[in-house]
Amino acid sequence: MRWLKVGCGLAVLVVAVTAGFGQQVGPKFLDRSFQRPGARALGMGGAYLLATDDATAVAWNPAALVNVKRFTLPIEVAGRTNLDVRDVTDLIDDLETIRDQTDVADPAAVIAAIQDAFNRVQDFARRNPAMRGSLAPVGGLSFGSYGLTISSGIVLQADSFVNTNGQGQFGLQGLPNPNLYVRGGALALTSIGVAYARPFPAGLTIGATVRRIRADFAGFLFGATTNAAAPDPVIGQAFDRVDRSRFTLDVGALWEPPVQPPMVKVKYAAVVRNLLPVRFKLPAVDLAGNPVAGFNFSFRLNPEIDLGVLAEWKGRTNLVFELHNVTSSNGGDMSIHAGVEHWLAGDVFAVRVGYDDDKPVFGLGINLKVLRIDLAAGFKPKERAAVGISLRF
Repeated sequence: MRWLKVGCGLAVLVVAVTAGFGQQVGPKFLDRSFQRPGARALGMGGAYLLATDDATAVAWNPAALVNVKRFTLPIEVAGRTNLDVRDVTDLIDDLETIRDQTDVADPAAVIAAIQDAFNRVQDFARRNPAMRGSLAPVGGLSFGSYGLTISSGIVLQADSFVNTNGQGQFGLQGLPNPNLYVRGGALALTSIGVAYARPFPAGLTIGATVRRIRADFAGFLFGATTNAAAPDPVIGQAFDRVDRSRFTLDVGALWEPPVQPPMVKVKYAAVVRNLLPVRFKLPAVDLAGNPVAGFNFSFRLNPEIDLGVLAEWKGRTNLVFELHNVTSSNGGDMSIHAGVEHWLAGDVFAVRVGYDDDKPVFGLGINLKVLRIDLAAGFKPKERAAVGISLRF
């Protein structure tokens, strides 16, 4: 089963393993706070409320469109995970093998069909009882004080239990050992945003982004055993993808005090995302499109606030510090982001280091006037990496 495909010019396939509480598998238990896109942003520790200088400002801070001096066309993608991405495709195939046996009447045939896949998934679950990740693609264009982006924040999380000694998990009945319980879900919040920024006296700029958000969710919940004593070796439920769309508003501010210290320029930023709270009513349906009782996938996007400060030294070095989601909204916690960027060789090459919530990161940039290429990663690139290309005319 392929759980999630999100379009709007960026086709993304996401398959995940889990989230929930008790019987619930749903978006409201996933982290729905702002997913930080961009390679330059990741290299600076995900601190990009003030430094953004292209159309990605629409997603980060619409007031930062004041930094955009030319027409820009960025295309970027960033990903985070706590597991080896190369294992995911094999895991998907094994989970599908197990899931497809739920309608087979002969328990012996079911056990024979899932034996190898069950062993592999069980070993994987022992090594990774809690799995999570996110993907944040973004593309857009800007001209002066106006900007447009198409972006997506895709989040996944996973819980699993192995050999529970006959005790059920996730609201499912108990199965004899050896057993395996998995609950899974993936959520994509895909936005089309249109932004405008306007400068005011005393160095203040205010910007606003109107966003149409599409929420996609799909998931599953199952238990399996290879014990021949079980009347039903595979139990649970698979949920088909559902989606809804709503409008909301982001508002950002950027303030550059008129009086500055020598050789240093300081700026401050504040952003309120989802200023207009929106509720998504998502039905729970099986793979045949039939309603599934006992599950509720509805959730809200509530306002969340980001704050930041940037110090630019001699026009070539940026030091940034930001607090994201200080309201701890939408299933996420407040996070700390800090970074340093220094330009070399006449602003052609950039080196970046930062702290991205819980991990150190680094990045490189090459500015070829019309084209800028940015790369960033953590010290384990398979867990955190980003790449971006930005055209400027």
